[in-house]
Amino acid sequence: MWLGCINNLYKMKTLDEKSAEYSAKLCNQSGNYSKGELETAYVLGANESRELQYGEHGTFGQALESVKQGRLATRKGWNGKGMFVFMRPADELHVGFVAKDIKSLPQRVKDYFYRDCVDEKGNPLELKKDDVVKFTAYLCMKAADGTIVNGWLASQTDMLADDWLLFDF
Repeated sequence: MWLGCINNLYKMKTLDEKSAEYSAKLCNQSGNYSKGELETAYVLGANESRELQYGEHGTFGQALESVKQGRLATRKGWNGKGMFVFMRPADELHVGFVAKDIKSLPQRVKDYFYRDCVDEKGNPLELKKDDVVKFTAYLCMKAADGTIVNGWLASQTDMLADDWLLFDF
């Protein structure tokens, strides 16, 4: 049922429907279009979306915009291996939590932030709620072997490809 709701929400539009929407935006609302205006409307209207549309191929730029909105993007060339790209959003974590509890940071990084939690004698400081470490957003990839690649970078081939799709599961 949930998937049906998504499909209805993101109903695919035909190129004719997209070009009609674009045509309606043109100044000439009389319906008297030249062949050139119709061809331009068809091409520009069909390519107007900044994000990927379900069931349609798109560019890396469209994939990136979709990922920024919390969607998952994949490439047709990845052949159903369960690979997709997503964005880990920016975050703020309390410095005490970063210094003591995060398993994914090297000990030396945690030691660096621990210095902000104690005085010169090593006595714990009373930390404020807004004593935070800011983490910026970054791209990740779920790889074919099931691992998550943090800080994924697109290759030039990925950036120039027009076979990007929304990942559906």
